[in-house]
Amino acid sequence: MTTPARGERFRDLRLSTDEPFTVLYGPGVDDVFVDPDYRVRTLEETLWELLHAEGYQRIVYSSLSRPLYFRDPQSRRLSRPGGEPAPTRPTRPPGAMRRLRGPLGAVRLAADTPPAPGPAPALATGIGPATGIADPFAVMTHLGQLRQREVRTAVVYIQAEETLVHNEASRQLAGALADRAQDRLGRNRWIFVFRRSTLEEVERVVADRRVYPALAAFLRTEIDRPARGGAFRVGYPDEAELGRMVQQLRLREHLRIEDWRELGPLVRSFASTPRRASAWREDLRLLIADGAPLDRRTALERRLVTTVTPHDESPWARLDAMPGLAPVKRHLHRLRNRIEAERALPARRDAATQHLLFTGNPGTGKTTVARLIGEIYRDLGLLRRGHLIEADAADLVAGYVGQTAERTNALIDRALDGVLFLDEAYALSDQREGFGGQAITALLARMENDRHRLVVVLAGYPDKMREFLAADPGLDRRIRAHIDFPDYDPATLLTILLGMLTERRLTPTPEARDLLERVVTGMHRVAREGFGNAGAMRLLADDLFDTWAGRVQRQVHLPLLPADLPEKYRSYPPKPVPAATDLLAELDHLVGLHEVREFLTGLTERLALRQARGLPGTVAPHMLFLGPPGTGKTTVARLVGRICHALGLLHTDEVVEVTRADLVGQYVGQTAPRTREVVRSALDKVLFIDEAYSLASGDGRDDFGQEAVDTLLREMTENPGRLVVIAAGYPREMRRFLDANSGLRSRFGETLHFAHYPTADLVQILRNQAAAQRYRLSDDAARRAAAWFDAQRAARPNDFGNARAVSGLLQTMETRLARRLGPDGWGGPAEEAITFAGDDVPPPS
Repeated sequence: MTTPARGERFRDLRLSTDEPFTVLYGPGVDDVFVDPDYRVRTLEETLWELLHAEGYQRIVYSSLSRPLYFRDPQSRRLSRPGGEPAPTRPTRPPGAMRRLRGPLGAVRLAADTPPAPGPAPALATGIGPATGIADPFAVMTHLGQLRQREVRTAVVYIQAEETLVHNEASRQLAGALADRAQDRLGRNRWIFVFRRSTLEEVERVVADRRVYPALAAFLRTEIDRPARGGAFRVGYPDEAELGRMVQQLRLREHLRIEDWRELGPLVRSFASTPRRASAWREDLRLLIADGAPLDRRTALERRLVTTVTPHDESPWARLDAMPGLAPVKRHLHRLRNRIEAERALPARRDAATQHLLFTGNPGTGKTTVARLIGEIYRDLGLLRRGHLIEADAADLVAGYVGQTAERTNALIDRALDGVLFLDEAYALSDQREGFGGQAITALLARMENDRHRLVVVLAGYPDKMREFLAADPGLDRRIRAHIDFPDYDPATLLTILLGMLTERRLTPTPEARDLLERVVTGMHRVAREGFGNAGAMRLLADDLFDTWAGRVQRQVHLPLLPADLPEKYRSYPPKPVPAATDLLAELDHLVGLHEVREFLTGLTERLALRQARGLPGTVAPHMLFLGPPGTGKTTVARLVGRICHALGLLHTDEVVEVTRADLVGQYVGQTAPRTREVVRSALDKVLFIDEAYSLASGDGRDDFGQEAVDTLLREMTENPGRLVVIAAGYPREMRRFLDANSGLRSRFGETLHFAHYPTADLVQILRNQAAAQRYRLSDDAARRAAAWFDAQRAARPNDFGNARAVSGLLQTMETRLARRLGPDGWGGPAEEAITFAGDDVPPPS
């Protein structure tokens, strides 16, 4: 039933249910209310009008200091035995005592003066007994009145917490509550007003008292039930009520409005802040006392608000002005069309869930859009206030049993009639073994039960949010739309950066602007998961401002120059393509490897040509290095990294070297995340997987190598141009690796064969390694080393170590040299080389 007295905050209050009690709680119970008739009311006065409009004939109030009083003559008259009118007052001297019959027996009460007649009895200061009545008789009177079904009665405990704690007749009150809890036939109502923010806090207050089990059980039921019929939260005022309050102050107390166009945005800003109307009223009265107007400038100066949207800027216009965000714009425009169509139809539909899932990296506008969604949904009539409450998992989860649900519900209560933005929501499922699961359960219940008053926006990284949705089947069912926020493209990032520089009053020269465009393009190209997007541009703008300020000192009129770019950003712009001969100069130091030389020369020249011509899609290929150990595969992989970096194809020349042990886990669920983490750590680098065939060497039962192969392939597909994967191993065994997944062969575009070093090359490698440590080889030592290599190759043809064997031989020769010379022969200038003799080479074995 809607009445003029029922303001927006009481729109859903039901005072005619089959519940034995009604409990009011929340931050608004201590507030004032501006009703649709522009009257300022307390909760006590508002409840009188609401109950009176609902058809209650007798409305009885009780507080700690006034156990029994009324606000209107009719309630007082109907409380007399038989409902007879009060005797004529002049016959009793002022202040004389009178006796009451009925439950109050011989108790004498001070005489009271009848209220002056008037149209608004709810404004009376209180009629009837105020003091002098004992708690036991007050409780008996209340119960007796509620039992009289012929007179529709409401008993309001306006200070329920204090009354329940300090009542001197707690046993009688407990019995009356128990009696009332069993009587569901009457239409009478017992109303309790608690000054607590959440229903869980109310229940704990009553339960801790351990005196009123019937009321405690009722509260527990209300907490757990899908739709609370006997409990009502009184929240903060919305835009409509605050607008009436401003007008009431303007008409009654001469609040000055300078620009009427600013009033609407100002009131909307007020409503977006969870705050009592009484607090706003006092702030506005201070403006009146100071003779200050209510306008945008004054509100900002006095910190009444932090931001005020210009009057000519709708949330739709601000959304459309934001760069990118095509998916969210499409969703919201479709929603507006659907809402308008539904309102044009005669049939009414139940409130549909409007909860959303936002996925994307930081800085892509998720929080800004969530704030706009609150305003847009308010304008569409889906939300009353449209304010935004930001939270993360830590705001929901507590460290003790029972606290998490209470904390979650308290946060949701603050967000009612607005938007709850839960960032990195997957953190709740990461701790389901703790209390995260309790938070999810409480969140799911409120997302369903309060869907007409609440929009929950769950946000986070795409992969982790998919895992979060899988944590509980109910989550996905409650999400209306999944909206992806892609990383901004380089042009959008540059626009954002230039806008931020303009805000800082910085004007880049044309040369500086071109440099910044190349920097932003490079930053976008190497962006990883977690790239800050607009946040990264903000950091860049701050760093540019710092270097510029250090250069210009106080000459702030000077423009931003290319020299103002900090050193840490100078690796992002592409460098001039070097000559192929310069890139391949390092090959001159390699021994042998003629096929490798030809391959790298051709690859370098081809990539350099494409880079010089600016051809799109120029990326370094993934490669297979086939050959036995010690043939230079790792060395060449490092050279490939330096070449790709010099060509601008990779951001760094680093090589990440891994084996099976780095990729494969020991338990179910370990391998895919481990492989994914390794691959992503190698983005913009070379990932060198030695003995890659070992990933496909399992027996298929307890081996997780196949999972690593599948994950590797997926990451290679999803990150084109972001890394070079080089898989190395024996030729025959590597065929098994390629057969592990049919997509591998097409991903590895180049195959390079590494043959065994001939003996002459091994001797030359030995000479080079010895010279690097200031040794020389005699001719006899070289001949004996060649014989040693031949013997080792013949003895172990399948696992001969090639260059590794050279390193092992050099260590052995150095040990024999030390023994041959003895301590006295170790001296001499450090720059003088010592010659290995033939006896320093071990005999062939």
